[in-house]
Amino acid sequence: MFAGIFSSSLQRKFCEGFLFYPFKQLRRYGNAIYKQYNNKSGIKILLDVQRDIFDFSSYYAGEVARTIQKMAHPQVEKVMKQLESLYVVSREDKHHGLIILPEFNERIIHFYGELNTFQSVVLANLEVEVRMALNRNMDERVTVYFNADHHHNVQKLLKGLIKESNKTVKYIQICMLDDSIYTDICVDGIMDKLIAAIKELTLTQEHLVGLLQHWKGQQLLNGRQIYYN
Repeated sequence: MFAGIFSSSLQRKFCEGFLFYPFKQLRRYGNAIYKQYNNKSGIKILLDVQRDIFDFSSYYAGEVARTIQKMAHPQVEKVMKQLESLYVVSREDKHHGLIILPEFNERIIHFYGELNTFQSVVLANLEVEVRMALNRNMDERVTVYFNADHHHNVQKLLKGLIKESNKTVKYIQICMLDDSIYTDICVDGIMDKLIAAIKELTLTQEHLVGLLQHWKGQQLLNGRQIYYN
């Protein structure tokens, strides 16, 4: 049976029922235990259809994978390209350049490095882990159960980028207030566009954190239900 759809009392009664009315020749398919009455019953097809409803691990893994592929990766690449453009403009500033803007350029380079590491290490590894939970063959599928420590570590990395992003946005906003130095590199709204892109990326990272938190909560609930079984 699926551990997440019955209350603990019903689960206990269900299991106790086996003592009085034992079923023979039970089979297992993924997280389901069933009795095969007909070789052509199509039960595996039905279980495949219902998998995403009852298998919370696959559900959250799918949501995380889609968020990374459709939102996180494109947004990181967009911000990195904007940082590259801003860095080029700051270096070509005839009045100030690297002489007056060393801290500004260092901030851009630092944040660029953080994004590059985040994309190539954190997101790449997270994609590999969640892909294991999305194997369509339930008999061969490796179910990913993030333990509490792993949940904490991944969320910590995501929150680290959120913190770094907020610091960068705040720093750029302060720079924009100093028209005497940053007027030339504020042309065409390049810094406004960068701030908007960073904020968009931050919202995506917060969404990923929320998905992992809900995944962890469902895992803990499922663990308690299995204990009662």
